[in-house]
Amino acid sequence: MAQIAGNISITPAINLSVSYRSTGAKDELENPAPEAVIITDPHFIITGFNDIAADICGFNSITAHGQQLFSLIPFEMIGTRLSVAIKTLFNNGYWKGDILFNNGDKKLIFNTCCNAIKDHTGTITSIVITSYNIARRLKQEKDLVIAENKYQTLVEALSEGVLLINADGTIAAANKKAAEIFGVSEHEMKGKVLRSAEWKTVKEDGSEFPEAEYPAVIALQTGAESNNVVIGLEHINGRKIWLSVNCRAIFEEQLTIPVAAVLSIVEITAVKEINDRLSESESVFRSFMKDSPTLGWIYDEDGILLYGNPRFLDIIGLTTGTTGKNISAVKRSAEVLATIAKRNKEVLQNGKTIIVEEAVTGRDGTTRFYLSYWFLLPIKNKKKLIGGHAVEITDKKTAQRETGKMYERYQFATNASSDAIWDMDIATGFIYLSDTFSAFSGYKPTEIIPTPEWLFEKIHEDDKNRIRINIDHCLKNNIINWENEYRFRLADGSYRFLLDKAHAIYEEGKLTRVIGAMQDITGRKKLEAQLLHEQVQKQKMINQATINAQEKERNRICWELHDNVNQLLMSAKLHICVAKNKGGGPTELLEKANEYLLMAVEEIRRLSKTLTSTVITNAGLKKGLADIASTMLLLKNIKLIIHIKDVVVVKLSPDQQLMVYRIIQEQSNNILKYAETKEAVISLKEVNQNMELVISDKGKGFDKATQKTTGIGFINIFNRVDAYNGKVEIITAPGKGCTLVITFPIKAP
Repeated sequence: MAQIAGNISITPAINLSVSYRSTGAKDELENPAPEAVIITDPHFIITGFNDIAADICGFNSITAHGQQLFSLIPFEMIGTRLSVAIKTLFNNGYWKGDILFNNGDKKLIFNTCCNAIKDHTGTITSIVITSYNIARRLKQEKDLVIAENKYQTLVEALSEGVLLINADGTIAAANKKAAEIFGVSEHEMKGKVLRSAEWKTVKEDGSEFPEAEYPAVIALQTGAESNNVVIGLEHINGRKIWLSVNCRAIFEEQLTIPVAAVLSIVEITAVKEINDRLSESESVFRSFMKDSPTLGWIYDEDGILLYGNPRFLDIIGLTTGTTGKNISAVKRSAEVLATIAKRNKEVLQNGKTIIVEEAVTGRDGTTRFYLSYWFLLPIKNKKKLIGGHAVEITDKKTAQRETGKMYERYQFATNASSDAIWDMDIATGFIYLSDTFSAFSGYKPTEIIPTPEWLFEKIHEDDKNRIRINIDHCLKNNIINWENEYRFRLADGSYRFLLDKAHAIYEEGKLTRVIGAMQDITGRKKLEAQLLHEQVQKQKMINQATINAQEKERNRICWELHDNVNQLLMSAKLHICVAKNKGGGPTELLEKANEYLLMAVEEIRRLSKTLTSTVITNAGLKKGLADIASTMLLLKNIKLIIHIKDVVVVKLSPDQQLMVYRIIQEQSNNILKYAETKEAVISLKEVNQNMELVISDKGKGFDKATQKTTGIGFINIFNRVDAYNGKVEIITAPGKGCTLVITFPIKAP
């Protein structure tokens, strides 16, 4: 460093601090627009919050809305108790104080203001809580106190460093403080120059301080004085200090060239750091207010705008040029300006914070809604200052309107529905019932008690226990959807069948709400009973037809035995008797009798084949069909052509083979009796994993429109096919023969 000379007092530094505080900048930092905003109902249930509160407390719309504030936010009161603060809030409508937010690794101190919002009746409808983080402010105050203490000590100990510099730039003398500043003894400083390789001189902007601009150099070369020159010294060991230097030249009598210079040096490192931090804090504050979504402003008692953040200026329609101007001098909507003047006046007269909802129409014609706060700034100033901030609640207002519309639509939907809609709050036990319930039940609204007990008492005694068990099961297993039928007693004492469906809503595993719908199904139950009765009657008819078929079969067997077997046996008996009584030629008569006996035996064998299933079990399907073919040929000279392969038969179960055999046997009897044909064809094949049985003849056929297919033979066929999940199709017309197409799955049911 070159020579430094002059005279400096520490008093200006102290005055600088006081002057700075008198500007109100620090007080503005103490009372800025609140950073975090939380809105609750009178029971401190959270109904809203801004983004800053969400960020600090870790809120989101799902976990925070509807939660109790005190159970959700970990905090401690500072200087008072929670009960006292709440009492003050509800008595005065206002409370302000400090709280400690303690959330594990996050500990913050907030200056908090609580305001009770009242409606036109004076009833508290909501509570607005605004908080500003003052941890940084407290630290700044602490640092400032420390710095002030340091400077006070310096003043008391003559902390001013004084150096006497010779014309050649050497140090002639130095006081103790100057030596301390440079880290050497007073003796060591004498005879040396201030410029040293150990020190680097810098300006406040960080650039190198030129030697030609050193105060001592200027004083010794020109005789000019230097005041409050700030020089930074960076030592090679990393130490950095800041000096405020005053320098004066010393002249001998009648000489114009300085013979020496006096430097007055004050180390201002601490003060500079504080000022830098304060400047940075103010910059941070203004940056915060610039980017804040809230509106912030400060007016004085004369209506002059002292500060307005960009958001405020934009929404109100002002410019930065309006700062420092009176409200009346601003060209803006008269209504908006009148509102500002009115709020300022109310705060000045009452001295209390005003919280009100405002509707502001912007320059683009869009109307926005704000929750605004107007309050006095507690600073020592000749004029009172009114501060304010506003949080936009347009989305909230819109959501409220939409919620109202949704509720209205819900009301219309429930009342328009034929079902009785009900909604039960588990916590209170209250049940909302739509107007439809009163309409179908006959109970007047004044007679309805909206509780589960009142509704359950109306359930039929025979259904109560079943419904109670079912509900307990659903509650125990956290089942969401429930459905049941029961009889419900109406106002006139009669019972109706109801189908009751419900949906349970769980929050964090706990049942909170159940919504359901009651539907009157009495008509459906009557129809079901009628259908059941008809089914029973139909089954009775089927059973009767089966019995009739059995009786007919018995009669047929009786007829066969009487008209065929019995006649053959009687003929054999007569021939035997004649042979016995007749003396000559008995051999011929006995042979004839033997022939009749053989015919009777064959007739009995044929009859037994039509009744027993052992022919299929023992001989197989193809052998059974061959017997049917020989019988048809013998009795009516009808040729039966059979197209059935063994590979198809083996895919059928024994029961399915018997079913096929009985159907062919039944239809072959129909062909013998009615077809009047000389040929019939039977085929059995696999089609798309189903069996297809086709029995056709080239007989006279019949008209299905006039001749019903409800005879015993067809009924037996239909019943057998239905038992195996099959289908029957009859294709016939007069003179076109008759074809029976039967399909059924290969796999047995």
